[in-house]
Amino acid sequence: MTHLYQALLGPDWAKLAAVTQELHSPDPAVLFEGRVEIIRGRNPLADLVAALLGLPKSGRDLPALVRVSRLDGDELLERWYDGRHFATRQARSAGRLTERIGPFTLAFDLRLEAGALVFDQAGVTLWSLSLPHILWPRTRARERADGQAHLFDVALSLPLVGLIVRYRGRLEQASD
Repeated sequence: MTHLYQALLGPDWAKLAAVTQELHSPDPAVLFEGRVEIIRGRNPLADLVAALLGLPKSGRDLPALVRVSRLDGDELLERWYDGRHFATRQARSAGRLTERIGPFTLAFDLRLEAGALVFDQAGVTLWSLSLPHILWPRTRARERADGQAHLFDVALSLPLVGLIVRYRGRLEQASD
């Protein structure tokens, strides 16, 4: 069976570190645990947007649990940061990774850069309506490996509002 990220990356899939391949190969699910740092934007509007989307609160060295599971050809990415649950659904559309977060669906082109998996934002819809580039929420995301650990760094911001949330951390496959 070809997994979502494997299909999107094609031959570059083989160049990913084993731990990153494991995270993106739910069969039917994988579980990772570790630590995360979360930074929320300081703008009161950013805090409101983050709360409405169910994004995690700020904190350092918080416990993290991540479960990726197959769901009708898509992947459900569930995160528990400091015990707070946050989930998105990832899928494939027109050769791109899509991720649904609240009423938004973000589209990404995936590429490798110096061993890191980079998510290049390529589109945004709000309730199925394509948004013009100037209104896009901006997402910057990278994943890489450090030995047996999977490292991630994700930031979400909005035009005129600034940073909504940034989360970065270190995960290892859970031992059950």
